[in-house]
Amino acid sequence: MARIISFASTKGGVGKTSLVMALTSELRRREASVLLLDCDPNRHLAEWARRRNDAGVRVLDEITESNVRQTVQENAPSFDYTLIDLAGFGNLTMLYAFSVSDGVLIPTQQSFMDVKETVRTFKVVADSVGVLKHTPASSVVIVRTQAAIESRVDRHARGLLDEHGVPAFRTELIERSLLKEMTYTGHGPGEVNPNSNADLNVRSLTDEFVAFLEASPANPLIPRG
Repeated sequence: MARIISFASTKGGVGKTSLVMALTSELRRREASVLLLDCDPNRHLAEWARRRNDAGVRVLDEITESNVRQTVQENAPSFDYTLIDLAGFGNLTMLYAFSVSDGVLIPTQQSFMDVKETVRTFKVVADSVGVLKHTPASSVVIVRTQAAIESRVDRHARGLLDEHGVPAFRTELIERSLLKEMTYTGHGPGEVNPNSNADLNVRSLTDEFVAFLEASPANPLIPRG
């Protein structure tokens, strides 16, 4: 069944696009088809997808508040996953994307400022219940961490999220050179160096991502096969 998810933050530069790239590369290894919607004016995701040159990945840019709902409704049913990379600021495109999504992921880094803005984004999703026919499930993914072991700053970040009742994935996206290389080559860690630490990390994160979407109620506005 086609699943649709938005990647959102009211703060720029938190790692949304890198997270979308990593998940896309691993979903393709699992032979899933992926539709990418690039809503960021910088178009970095669209450029990456074209560099990847993968028949199983279609990317659409020029996505705005005026066409995001229609674009998802018309195209998402033909793909296993639709990943919507939203701009790093709050606008109507974000709200309209939520209205056609099954879920929302909010990437965050570990600083107090990043986590505080993440809490704000989570509340934007929660508050949308008053205007949307369907409120998507939402969770946080901590990204660009420096080690596989829990650090004090990680405990601070997760503690602040818990304090505000914000759920977070257990798996974090660890900063590794293969993830940076991915932005140049279009290929994820598992496609370049299978069973590397970066590959194992992305695989674990994708497992949790897939489980999150499977547990999220399907948005009734999207036709499913």
